[in-house]
Amino acid sequence: MSKTSTYDMPFKRRGAGRTNYVKRLAMLKSKAPRAVIRKSTNHMMIQFVKSEAGKDKVIAAGFTKELNAFNYTGHGGNMPAAYLAGYLAGKRYLKASKDSVIVDFGVQTKVLGSRLFAAVKGLQDAGVDVKVDADALPKEERIMGKHIEKFAQHASSKTNRHQFTSYSTAKIDPSTISKLVEDAKKNINESVKA
Repeated sequence: MSKTSTYDMPFKRRGAGRTNYVKRLAMLKSKAPRAVIRKSTNHMMIQFVKSEAGKDKVIAAGFTKELNAFNYTGHGGNMPAAYLAGYLAGKRYLKASKDSVIVDFGVQTKVLGSRLFAAVKGLQDAGVDVKVDADALPKEERIMGKHIEKFAQHASSKTNRHQFTSYSTAKIDPSTISKLVEDAKKNINESVKA
């Protein structure tokens, strides 16, 4: 009977499906700052991370939870909120550094035109040098929330009204989302000047 193990135990985060160490090592070897983008059902988080001496250091960040301070009171888990969080993080990053960044989505599923790429579009519009294929980015009308406005017009019947209860409790008309996005973007520009 053998006394040595032939099975190598994977790292805990790899076994749990939370970290792809091969991709992470490739990003770290580039020595470029990473734009770490993570999503949940109701929020988005964008952090600019630089690895120094084996440790990650956060340079700047932007969260959808912070958008209330810029008069965006819409839902934090939709495409306009992801764009604004990316825009906010990008403006803050430019105050600290002008280096080009690489995007780190982690092990999340990357769907072209999704919230993840809306955050990347926010970074680009803020002025951050990030390389991404233009076909991956969502269309401008989706970023501004026009698709939500159209759906709100069709969902005005009683059967679909429950889908906009978070907007009604916040006293927001879902048909004015694009104006909320424009106002929030203007407020971000005024408060975070590079």
